[in-house]
Amino acid sequence: MTRNIPLDKELPNAAGDPSQIPLPALMELAVDAMWTDFRASLLEAGITDIRPTHGCVFRFLHGDGMRLTELASLAGLTKQSVGEIVDDLTALGYIERYPDPTDKRAKLLRLTAKGKTAQGIGFSLFTKLEEDWAEAFRLLHLRGIGENDDDVAGSRSSHGQGFTRSGGDQSNDFDLFAVGCTVSHTD
Repeated sequence: MTRNIPLDKELPNAAGDPSQIPLPALMELAVDAMWTDFRASLLEAGITDIRPTHGCVFRFLHGDGMRLTELASLAGLTKQSVGEIVDDLTALGYIERYPDPTDKRAKLLRLTAKGKTAQGIGFSLFTKLEEDWAEAFRLLHLRGIGENDDDVAGSRSSHGQGFTRSGGDQSNDFDLFAVGCTVSHTD
């Protein structure tokens, strides 16, 4: 979903001044933009039936499988919520349930061949988006938008590059995020 909300409506406390937007709001805008780009890339790759809520399964399910309780714990969601997502992905042919060889009462979950393919495509798309965004931020920095190398720092998340604010003029921080939020994946 693309959000086209005017800045003064999205962040009324900024009073139209982008340099006054708090960092958490900037990060939320960047995340929304990345998810929009990711969803568009998924559709371009021909994967039309995966929803954003399915990501909690594709992110953590791998190998020989795992129990629903473990998957829910890793995703930080309730067993019931993840169970509904698993039911949906099972019906779509991305996941299968099979008996746990160590406890016949329990079931394990694993990706099907279709699920492994979709997961691989998804991780590749995220890698491409991260590269595109990193390049956009690098170009902005080279053009002098940032004051020093600390404007876009390499604080790392579990899946790639993160960004931190510099201690200097914070008006440049918005410029980096605003342009980053408009980066689109194109081939």
